[in-house]
Amino acid sequence: MANNDWDLDDLLNFNYDREVPEKKSDFDILDQFDRMPEPEKPKSGKGLGNDFSIYDELKQYEELRHKEPQGSPDFGAPKHASGKQSFSAPSDPLPPLSSERERRFEQKGFDRDIFEQYEKTPKSAPVVEEVHSGHIDEIADAVSQRSAKEIEAIKQASHDAYERYRSNYVKGKKKRSGNKGWHVTKFHRVLTTIYLAAFAVFAASMIFMNVLPFGMSVALYGVLALLSLFIFVQTRRGGAGKWGKRTATFLAIILIGVYGVGTVYALGTLSFLSDSSVNNEKAVSDLTRKPFNFVITGIDVDGTIDEQGRSDVNMVVTVNPSTHQILMTSIPRDYEIYMAEFDNAMDKLTHTGFYGVGTTIAAEEQLLDITSNYYVKVNFTTVERFIDAVGGVDVESEYEFTPVKLKDWTVQEGMNHMNGKQALAFARERKAFLTGDNQRIKNQQAVFEALIRKATSSRTMILSYNKVLSSLRNYFEMSFSSREIRRLVKMQIARDPDWHIYKNTVIGGDGSLPTYSTGGAYAYVMTQDEESIENAKTLINAVLEGLPLQTDDDGKVTVAQE
Repeated sequence: MANNDWDLDDLLNFNYDREVPEKKSDFDILDQFDRMPEPEKPKSGKGLGNDFSIYDELKQYEELRHKEPQGSPDFGAPKHASGKQSFSAPSDPLPPLSSERERRFEQKGFDRDIFEQYEKTPKSAPVVEEVHSGHIDEIADAVSQRSAKEIEAIKQASHDAYERYRSNYVKGKKKRSGNKGWHVTKFHRVLTTIYLAAFAVFAASMIFMNVLPFGMSVALYGVLALLSLFIFVQTRRGGAGKWGKRTATFLAIILIGVYGVGTVYALGTLSFLSDSSVNNEKAVSDLTRKPFNFVITGIDVDGTIDEQGRSDVNMVVTVNPSTHQILMTSIPRDYEIYMAEFDNAMDKLTHTGFYGVGTTIAAEEQLLDITSNYYVKVNFTTVERFIDAVGGVDVESEYEFTPVKLKDWTVQEGMNHMNGKQALAFARERKAFLTGDNQRIKNQQAVFEALIRKATSSRTMILSYNKVLSSLRNYFEMSFSSREIRRLVKMQIARDPDWHIYKNTVIGGDGSLPTYSTGGAYAYVMTQDEESIENAKTLINAVLEGLPLQTDDDGKVTVAQE
């Protein structure tokens, strides 16, 4: 069939899936008549969406259109003497279509212009509708009987039919494409594969860390499961809508980033805690429920934590997770102690740092008659880096003074916001006070309390988590296991307790005694005060036993009376 020759059967049985051929010469309709087979009437098939009743009526309409009027001398006979078939345009009015057929005809989107085109030709003009003979001479004779105007009308009608067919084909193809939505592409298959892998790794790392409470974990994984289902359905279903697929794609990319960051944080935490922890035989069975003691020892050196030096900061911290009480008991650096591993030799507490953290802990346990379940070892660099990582701390000072270690900065009486360097200078200062080391201990406790409050702030840890871990690596040592730290974090998130922090200091007298580290030479030593030591023991035992503490108007900590 020629490209321009769109007959009635083609128009009525219009199929959008047909490819639109390239348009060729307008005269192909004449050149190809002999090769045209009789169009076969489509078989009825409502399952295909075709209603062939309208086809029958329109076919009858077309036959009446070309039926010869009575009295026509030229084309009335079915065949001339030469045996050639010819037709003439009708002179009588055409019978109208029924109203129902007319409506259905219009709804199908067909156009009557192709029939009206023939009405514009003269009544007596012969019109060739179909040629069923295969002889080329019959075609030539039929064409020779047409005028130029008739040929032009046929060409124009053929051209119009072609343009309508092409227009309907394009519109139908767009409509079908819009209904089907986006196709599943290789990009979306790869994206969902990466997403599922990232989600699986993230979920496994978070489950292994085990820092989220059960209820929070269920809620988190429930939401992520629903989002994952939405992403999978929208990106892997061929009929998904355009905006749904775009939303799912964007959401998948964002969540892959979140999973990546979360996994890095989780693995970084596990690695940091594992590297910072040492074996501990004194650990309690469940430090989220049972009270415990731990020692903080601060070495007076800069650099990594393996550097040896004097133990300038010595503090026993007693924690009761059930009563939410924390008691900090500070011991002056020059306090008189005895070292069991050196035949109970006497020395200053600060000198025990030269012999290792174990010697320092043993001396404090003997002094206060306690068991230290854990320890944390820090130095100047640790404190400075940690405080900078959390964005500084707010510390209250009892006096206004200028630290010797930082002469271009003045501490104001009252609340001061300090960075790491300022907080370290504040905690080390003693020459600016009449009470010397006693006031320095109070300042150390103030800095440590500010750190506790800042570290237990969920907002601080979320925003500074990675920075904190990076700042403490290689500058921090502890005997808390990775599992114990994660359990403490989980308890803090789940319960969000309001910790009550109390501060106490062991005091003593001034003396000059021969010390072990000086080889028997005399050195300044703060001698023991038995009453102060006994008071410290009482307060520590009260916290361990769950008894409440109180602070009087003078700042002295005592056991609350029931």
